[in-house]
Amino acid sequence: MQMTTQVQPDDIVFVINPNSGHALNPRALNALCHAACDQAGRTAHVVTTRTPQDATETARRAHDSGAAAIFGCGGDGTLSSILQGLPVGSPTALGAVPLGTANVWAYETNLPMTPMAAIASQLAALDGDRGSPLWIDTGKVWSTRPDGSIASQRFLLMASWGLDAAAVNGIAASNRRSRIKRMLGEPAYFLSAVQEAVGQKAWSIAYSLDGAEPQTVDVGLMTIGNTRMLGTWLEVNPNATVVDGELDLLMFRGAPWRALALSPFARHGWLPHGPGVSNHRFRRLEMSPIGEAPPMQIDGEIGPSTAYAIDIEAQALKVLCPVPTSEVLGG
Repeated sequence: MQMTTQVQPDDIVFVINPNSGHALNPRALNALCHAACDQAGRTAHVVTTRTPQDATETARRAHDSGAAAIFGCGGDGTLSSILQGLPVGSPTALGAVPLGTANVWAYETNLPMTPMAAIASQLAALDGDRGSPLWIDTGKVWSTRPDGSIASQRFLLMASWGLDAAAVNGIAASNRRSRIKRMLGEPAYFLSAVQEAVGQKAWSIAYSLDGAEPQTVDVGLMTIGNTRMLGTWLEVNPNATVVDGELDLLMFRGAPWRALALSPFARHGWLPHGPGVSNHRFRRLEMSPIGEAPPMQIDGEIGPSTAYAIDIEAQALKVLCPVPTSEVLGG
């Protein structure tokens, strides 16, 4: 996992996740990263990781060394792992080489989907030749550890409670569903959600937005979006942007199957107007389960069952976004 040479200020670090859904041969990807940086007059450092913690630690060292940017070569989970190692306001920019199952961040920001083109376009943004680095919001999830201490985890895209998280957990817990994910890619999550919705009752929760009086509701799904998309085909938070200093909550009342039934509304911004659906903007959400805690996911990975609050971190992360679209910036 170690970088073979010392990172210097303005160098570029690449984190390769060899377990990503569409990962290239690490040796070939290593050569590609070096070639892209050579063309841009930059020095590349390539690290192949074994665990998410490796990616987090690599990001921390890249920040400490003054690296100009760190690229996640993998999916959205790889980017999320890197994010945990970049302090709020770090001058080290986050870039993406989309090699995962869904690549939602790349989809949202209109990045090229081929590795060489993705790297080249983002390095051009870093140098101001095409676009420029962009400061965006991130979310932070607060939870309690078994010993009662407080933990936190940042997110780039979205967190959710309920059916979506149950689908993520179901794939992680089932070898069969994991094989289906490798074969089908993103549609495997919808199939997993169908299986999880059968016979599942709504979860009862109490929640409060920005310090308001708590409300009690039975929900099948709650999405908290910094960005719009749940995967690349369900626009669940159509009004979300990464620069507005707020997060967007979409709440589906009733049993989880209702969220599935309303999924066709997730086109053209219709979902917030569906029956039993409400949406809100907030800076801080506090939540406590009444009875069984709903499962949680953060950026497509299993989240803590003891999560109790989510905050916005405004203008916290520097990203490489060569062609910022209205979907990213709003308006």
